[in-house]
Amino acid sequence: MLEREGKINGAIINNMANWQHSGFNVYCGQSVKPWDKEGIERLAQYIVRAPISQERITYISHSTDGINRIIYKGKTSNTYETFIPLDWLARLVTHIPNKGEQLVRYYGYYSNKSRGIRKKEENDNIVPALISTDISKKKFRRHD
Repeated sequence: MLEREGKINGAIINNMANWQHSGFNVYCGQSVKPWDKEGIERLAQYIVRAPISQERITYISHSTDGINRIIYKGKTSNTYETFIPLDWLARLVTHIPNKGEQLVRYYGYYSNKSRGIRKKEENDNIVPALISTDISKKKFRRHD
């Protein structure tokens, strides 16, 4: 898509194809337009979703061997994992960051260094965009 739009060239694509994958993923589907309230709502629900689904958790109190169990079903498979309560809690707390730990990292244009340079140059109000819009910044950021 970026090549079609003239935003990148073949050399950049080849360079990116040779990067070692870190697990990061970019969605290349239909973009959500500022006036698409349903699309924005779906995106917001996705962003704030819990990392663990309660619908896929089954708690078994005092199974046949007298030990409580938690059974967690995979999202897209019929794979079930069984945990004792302390192991389940250990798995859950891996999603809680340590004090001062940063889970979201910003690279490139949005990195602290790049933002600081732009601020010094007083060009921070210029934001590159793949689509142009005539909607004001204030109206675009409105939460309703």
